Amino acid sequence: MSVTRLSRDPKRQLGQYFTPDTTAAAIVREVPLSPDSRILEPSFGKGAFIFPVVETLASALTPDEFRDWCQNNLYGCEIDAAAYDAFGDIWRARGFGPVPANLEVCDFFTWLPPSCDRTAAIDPRRYSPCALEQFDLIIGNPPFGGSIEPCLQDPLDAIFGVRNGKKIKKETYAFFIVKSGDLLKPGGTLVFICSDTLLTIPTMTGLRLLLQSYCDVRISEVPGTFSDTNQDMLLLTVTKQHRASPHITVFGKAIPLAEIEVTPNASWRVDTDMARYFGGGTLGDKMVATSGMTIGKNSLFVRQITNGLIEEPYDFALCEQKITVEHELARARLGKISNRRLQRLREMEAGGVTEKAIKWSSRETAMRVALPHPDYRDYNKACSQIIYSDPEWVVFWRDDGEYVYRFKKTGKWYLHGVGGKRYFGREGLSWALIASRLYARYLPAGYILDSGAPCAFLREGVEYDELFFILGWALTDLCNMILKKVLNHTRNIQSKDFERLPYPFWVQRSAKQQAVDILKMLLQRARTGERFSFKSEEVRALNRLYEWHDVKGAKRTQRRGAPRQLSFF
Repeated sequence: MSVTRLSRDPKRQLGQYFTPDTTAAAIVREVPLSPDSRILEPSFGKGAFIFPVVETLASALTPDEFRDWCQNNLYGCEIDAAAYDAFGDIWRARGFGPVPANLEVCDFFTWLPPSCDRTAAIDPRRYSPCALEQFDLIIGNPPFGGSIEPCLQDPLDAIFGVRNGKKIKKETYAFFIVKSGDLLKPGGTLVFICSDTLLTIPTMTGLRLLLQSYCDVRISEVPGTFSDTNQDMLLLTVTKQHRASPHITVFGKAIPLAEIEVTPNASWRVDTDMARYFGGGTLGDKMVATSGMTIGKNSLFVRQITNGLIEEPYDFALCEQKITVEHELARARLGKISNRRLQRLREMEAGGVTEKAIKWSSRETAMRVALPHPDYRDYNKACSQIIYSDPEWVVFWRDDGEYVYRFKKTGKWYLHGVGGKRYFGREGLSWALIASRLYARYLPAGYILDSGAPCAFLREGVEYDELFFILGWALTDLCNMILKKVLNHTRNIQSKDFERLPYPFWVQRSAKQQAVDILKMLLQRARTGERFSFKSEEVRALNRLYEWHDVKGAKRTQRRGAPRQLSFF
């Protein structure tokens, strides 16, 4: 989790989006409540869920029974002291008396029920899910996109970051769900408002597999709307049963686990029609996809081309700078350095050891540079062109990138790596990272790669014409429907999303050759200046070539017997 996240405004840092009272009340009305219910709200804010819960039970109990229930059966955490105080004011104003002791101002990640040793909450060696099953109902709206305290990130990742051998994304709402699942009794129910990113994004694959392995899972719409976020939300309801159900239910439709598991991302938006496309391998079998480089300060090195010229506002030089503990701590992950490394840095600082760095100064007048020039290389930034685009940007690349690499090496910790470096200069395909669909285009040899335009390159031994066949597939409506419906319905199109796309094994040989010939022809025309769009007749015609045809011997979704089960315990 980046250091940048820790410096955001408090509301975003907490991942705090308060639930409207009417929405929470509507959800609580659909949840079975009993005087025997032990209930937890792990981020209760100003009490949007707690108040309809207690008011429902107050009407079914005598005053003494109600007070006993609140003291013994109602639990909650709220990390924001101001929200907790506001909750307390409302609680007392409604005549409920003192706030129950088990409604605490605390971080859910460091909390365990009072009957447990709370020091085990962040100790991976002592945290035991099997010993925590105490609650009949866990309900609420966990923080979305919040920041986890740096000192907690690694311990929590060790506890919640891997389940059933699958990675769980280090995200506040994901870790809330995993921990809440640990706290549920068998037969207990979790009801959370969540981001709809839960449904498809690859980084939540491990969480989806975990939930469907030991719970009955239901996804439904959230009643009402949130005024302070544009993020699409859903209502997640899971009932713990220590075994997999044969299906999950998404917006009223039952999806068999066998169809979910045939997709490479365990998608909760697949259906029978979509599942058939995953019966013959993926694009990752033919191509390797990669993100590009994050420079950290594009304005320093990247220049836009205008009529074959660029303007260079800086002079660059290499220099030697002293290695200091202070500088290394400032750029270390979470501000942490191992004791051994720290001792070594102190010795280097005391000895006056230096490292090579870059310095720059502004020119009085920008220098006009005609391209091509040995100090600059074409730079693959995102664009909305399809099939082909002339170079629009270059990057300062003197001495084979030495200046950029030095800038990154001496910068923030998360910039040190050079994404896609081994593929710099290779011929392949590219698309815009943030887009409503794949704006796929041919990438000529010679480019340095930018992180905003992921790329894909043929694997060793794959026939060259596959480059054009796959480019044609990426331009079709069918390919983009599968991408956006099944693999990742957000506007992000990561390199791994491309690799997870099904390879169009159903296309007959004659249609495949026709597609290759058409793409080569379109590329030739595009390189002479012709521009195409998804409305172009020639591009629309590709849809017919890649239409589904039943293929003898294609793998079918497995339906025999019970679905494959994953062990939770």
